[in-house]
Amino acid sequence: MINSDIQSFNLQAEAVLNPSIQFKNPLSKNLKAPKSIFLTGATGFLGAYLLEELLQKTTADIYCLIRTSDVASGQKRIKEHLQLYSLWQEKLSSRIIPVVGDLAQPLFGLTKEHFHELANQIDIIYHNGAWVNSACPYSTLKPTNVLGTQEVLYLASLSQTKPVHFISTVGIFFNSAFNPLQPVKEADIPELLTLTGGYRQSKWVAEQLVMTAQSRGLPACIYRPSRIMGHSQTGINSNFQDALCILLKGCIKLKKFPIIETDLNLVPVDYVSQAVVHLSLLDKYSNQTFHLTNSQQINWHDWFDAIDSFGYPLQKVSYDDFLVTIGDYATKYPHDNLYSSLLLLLSSSDTFLTKKKPEFDTHYALAGLAGTSIICPLVDKKLITTYLEYFRHSGYFPTLPEKSVNSTKTPAFWKAITTSIKSKNQAFAIQPVPRNQNLPLSFAQERLWLIDRLDPGNPVHNLRAVFRLQGLLNITALEQSWIEIIRRHEILRTTFNLVNGQPVQVITNDPTFELQTIDLQELSSSEQESEIRRLAIVLAQEPFNLIEGPLLRVKLLCLSAEEHLLLRITHHIVTDIWSGTVLMRELATLYTAFCTGKPSPLSELPIQYVDFAQSQRQWLQSQVLESQINYWKQQLSGDISPLQLPTDFPSSQIPSYRGAFQSLALPQELTENLKTLSHQAGVSLFVTLLAGFQMLLYQYSGQEDIILSSPIAGRQQNETKKLIGYFSNLVLLRTNLGQNPSFLELLSRVSRVTLEAQEFQHLSFQQLETSVNISSKIFSRVMFTLQNVLSLPQKLGEANISLVEMNEGISNFDLSLSMKEKQQQLIAIIRYKTDLFQESTILEILQNFQILLTDIITNPERKLLDLPLLRSVKTNIPVHQPEIAYIAPTNQIEETIAAIWQGVLGVEKIGIHTNFFDLGGRSLAMIRICQQIQQICVRELSSESHSQISVGELFKHPTINGMAQVLYKTKEEIGR
Repeated sequence: MINSDIQSFNLQAEAVLNPSIQFKNPLSKNLKAPKSIFLTGATGFLGAYLLEELLQKTTADIYCLIRTSDVASGQKRIKEHLQLYSLWQEKLSSRIIPVVGDLAQPLFGLTKEHFHELANQIDIIYHNGAWVNSACPYSTLKPTNVLGTQEVLYLASLSQTKPVHFISTVGIFFNSAFNPLQPVKEADIPELLTLTGGYRQSKWVAEQLVMTAQSRGLPACIYRPSRIMGHSQTGINSNFQDALCILLKGCIKLKKFPIIETDLNLVPVDYVSQAVVHLSLLDKYSNQTFHLTNSQQINWHDWFDAIDSFGYPLQKVSYDDFLVTIGDYATKYPHDNLYSSLLLLLSSSDTFLTKKKPEFDTHYALAGLAGTSIICPLVDKKLITTYLEYFRHSGYFPTLPEKSVNSTKTPAFWKAITTSIKSKNQAFAIQPVPRNQNLPLSFAQERLWLIDRLDPGNPVHNLRAVFRLQGLLNITALEQSWIEIIRRHEILRTTFNLVNGQPVQVITNDPTFELQTIDLQELSSSEQESEIRRLAIVLAQEPFNLIEGPLLRVKLLCLSAEEHLLLRITHHIVTDIWSGTVLMRELATLYTAFCTGKPSPLSELPIQYVDFAQSQRQWLQSQVLESQINYWKQQLSGDISPLQLPTDFPSSQIPSYRGAFQSLALPQELTENLKTLSHQAGVSLFVTLLAGFQMLLYQYSGQEDIILSSPIAGRQQNETKKLIGYFSNLVLLRTNLGQNPSFLELLSRVSRVTLEAQEFQHLSFQQLETSVNISSKIFSRVMFTLQNVLSLPQKLGEANISLVEMNEGISNFDLSLSMKEKQQQLIAIIRYKTDLFQESTILEILQNFQILLTDIITNPERKLLDLPLLRSVKTNIPVHQPEIAYIAPTNQIEETIAAIWQGVLGVEKIGIHTNFFDLGGRSLAMIRICQQIQQICVRELSSESHSQISVGELFKHPTINGMAQVLYKTKEEIGR
């Protein structure tokens, strides 16, 4: 392929700059203090650091050529790209100006007028953009790398002449003609005849164009870095398509590496960006070429010695054997791009693994950097370890084998870096939307709205919190504080209605609020506590009306002049746990101000929840949605069985939410040991506790395929962290405990699953149901969470405030384990459905959880099957239910209902006594069935019957015969 390309192109003839491009205009007057800089390749690896360095070292506006649909998308992409490398600074963002265009198009795809306007603005050009691909031929890369360079030079020639700083590569000298005894000087021009590889050829031609421009009067510098690697301090390197990165990952996955006698010249990206910007701003180097290379190369085998020491054991094999292995894996796993990329890379003539490479003189670069702190760090074992740490924590490399867990520590900055990496292309921008239109629900809200339609007023999604206030209280200021919070947050004055069959948010501009007080001072202490418990349960179970609202209730119980209880009840559709903390923090701030007659110190919110909902729906479409769906289809493929829990009572087809909770405080020593193990293993405490819980579930169920739900905050944008609203979402965490893993190996599995779930967190419950065909039983069976929200305020003015744990008598899940830390102890809280479990069983589960965690800490390398059996462990083996005989529909109504079931469920033959849920029916399918049955009411019975048939009533009779009986009963009642 390469040879035919050489024959097709006379590269010497390609290196001819358009004769019309001349540089006769005077230079810009702002070169010492440029006002406007043009940068290509800003969303590349080096480009991100060049952009950040230019923002820091100049006061210029940076015009960034970027391939997007519009300016707003360009701004978003640049911001996300800089955030990926932890380079984003909001204070500098106003100086970044996206130019929507394409380097491979004439005039960058701009109009002639726009191109000339851009030329009038610019003082200096940094041309870093290129298509870097070692496997592509010259003809493929030419439009971007060669013609794009010519367009850059044309831009430099228009209006005032603009100096150009061109980023090339030392790779253009990697040919068979170099003299091994003499270093390549910065003024040398590489030999073309023996130069192979499309990328190197395209950069050679581009250099020739720049040199021609220099001869015509353009001040231009060329920078030739060697292979660019991650940041020297953090190791950040998301240039995962780099040939060396691909090769290293392939070696680790294959657990072998080829024996090659070669050295690598590697330079950290921060050195290159700092050197380019510094040298470009020097007056004395106007037409110079600079080699940016490392004074010390690293041997190929030294890389893998460091990898082995880090904890990835690799086998040495011959180069040919390595190629054979890759070929076998590429054939065996045709959909894994890693192996096909490796095969293409190593078979290319452009490979960087040639045995001998030239040395490079760096005289001009070192002279220009003399007296500065810009020194190229040596790529030694320490720096390689930093790179490997980054690759592992970013998820690019697999988690270390368990035997290596104790060999590495997790630096504190990895938490922030990992979060940034996993959030790339996910934190969509939120724009305010006009309020004079139908305002859609977020996907999370839509799920709760559907559930409420299924069973209107069910209190299962009422969120309640009780706070004890000890000290004198200014009730007037407290009421004013609540009124101000409701004014600030639109979501607290929002209701929900149907418009053209679609649910919408309706915002009330003038809500009424009155702080209701209940005086309990005349009761004795014991009577007060009894009444408090009664009121807490009654208020928590009082239904909300989503259409009429309000969806927030606040009660103040007066126990004495200096002791009160504050009860707050909200519907989940307008809030979540994080929101509760935001609310109480604002309450404390406002109350303190209002008590002293001061105005609100809180700044106005730039966006509201409804803006988030609209932006979420606009973002989660097309390729983004497809990517999310594809991941979950793969993750949830195969047979999935709900967990068989050690229930004491049989489950009912009609879900009940009657619940209770029990808690257990883990010893402080065990808490500290769990944190230490997590740190040593390089995982979060969440992962360690989740792995322990899944081991416990394995002991109870005997199932190796453990799947449970876990809430995720869903607040990826900084603006959302100050909002009240329902942002959280449930993700499914599926871990396979097969092959008898040790706990350390299980940590690796759970960590991978958790990181992936965070990356693909955006699909809602109903989208998973419909797109992935997952039963709602999987979601509602078991949940795990580690509470890590912001801390609650300790003071409300002069009064002390504390959260009171109370049993509200509700459980959304069959069994849920919630962990939180209090006074240096982990607290395990299990909420459970009382229709399924006795209290003694839950207490036993908690005790066994502590025993299991203690044993894990003692010996984390113990295999799963070697763990001691827990006391009184019982498995719940489902009782075989006899099959129900098929009975065909016997009348028109039953036939009509059967036809609806067949259409919705995709089942051909359904008997009238077959249970809807036994056929794999889910809540969304039930709602669609019920909507069609309501239409039957209008057509077959009467128009009045439509409003008298509720989804909840049909839900209670999940057979064709049962639904038909409901319809007949309704007709009789109307007839009376």
